Amino acid sequence: MIDEFKSGRPELPDTGNKIREIRKKTGLTMKQLAEAVGVSLLTIQRIETGKLSPSVVLLSEIAYRLRYPLTAFIGAEQHVVVLKGKEKETIEGGRLSLKVMAHRGEVKDDMSITIGRGDAGEIIERHKNGGYELTYIIKGKNILRYGDKEYFVEAGDVICHDGQDWHSVAALEPTEFLNIYFAKK
Repeated sequence: MIDEFKSGRPELPDTGNKIREIRKKTGLTMKQLAEAVGVSLLTIQRIETGKLSPSVVLLSEIAYRLRYPLTAFIGAEQHVVVLKGKEKETIEGGRLSLKVMAHRGEVKDDMSITIGRGDAGEIIERHKNGGYELTYIIKGKNILRYGDKEYFVEAGDVICHDGQDWHSVAALEPTEFLNIYFAKK
């Protein structure tokens, strides 16, 4: 539960104690957690002792590295997570804009959810990743290039594939989609 804000950071009851408790259960030292998160040992020490309240971004990264849901640090563990779309930022680049609705670790440590919009043309360049993707086409017509094959998909279709092979997407017209990425364990 977020009680109040100070300097743009939420005041989270017992956050430091919870981080310390979970870190110790996972067998990590403060130094190992600091290195994994990309902050100094002093920062982790100050967070664990309650002298520093972490930003939401930092707390999210700590949760991810400890393989715990973010909600474990902000009150009682919940079985329902509500993520407000209006609070999410949109990333723009080329013909594509993405709104990351849930980054890895925000709901589950192996899943991220994005909503994308793209203009006609190559919207997702050829790439590989270490997981599975499920994409629901909300609007438009697209070509998924997967390996040496092409698949035509349009509004209402769902694409599921293993991301470890080369793939790209070209929009034949303006498009919108929902993508759920599952990292391989």
